[in-house]
Amino acid sequence: MSEAPVTTALERLLGPLRPVRVCQIGSLPELDLGTSAVLQDTVTELVRVEPADALLTLPELPIQDLVAIGRTLETMDCRSGDQLLAGLRDLYARRILLRLDPNSGCWDHQRVMAFGFQRLFTLTHEPHTTYYGFDLGNYKVTPDWLNPKNWANPEMFDRYRW
Repeated sequence: MSEAPVTTALERLLGPLRPVRVCQIGSLPELDLGTSAVLQDTVTELVRVEPADALLTLPELPIQDLVAIGRTLETMDCRSGDQLLAGLRDLYARRILLRLDPNSGCWDHQRVMAFGFQRLFTLTHEPHTTYYGFDLGNYKVTPDWLNPKNWANPEMFDRYRW
C-alpha cells in the first residue's frame, strides 16, 4: 500500500510544527512513525501502546505532541472509545491522527466529527479507510461575530433599550 496519502495527511495535520513526543496506539500499517520522513529528526520519544492498555497508560505519560491511532476503536465498545477520544482530545494530546475503518460498528463519520475531528482523506481502494485529524490549536473556527468590535455595539446605546 502506498504511504503517500497518509504522509500527506500527516503533513496537513502537523503543518510547520514538528512533534517531539509521539504516541502510537494500535497499528498503522500504512505509516511507520519510527521512519517517517515527516517526523524525521524531530521525534525524541516514540511510545507504542496496545489498544487494550490505552485508557490506563495515557494518564501516566506526559502530554503528547502527536497521537496516532490505528485499528483501535474498532476493537473497543462505544463507551470506551468515547472515553479514549475525549481523554486524548482534552488531556493527553495536542494533535491526533485517527485511522478508522468505516464499517466499524458504532464509529461513523458523524460520531467522530462530534469530537471535533476533521476528515483528512479517505482511501477508496481496499482497505476502505478514513483518516481524521484533530489539532487543539485550530479545531474550532472563530465565528465572525465573536470579536471585540461587535460586543458592545456603542452605536446602538441610544436606539434600543435592553
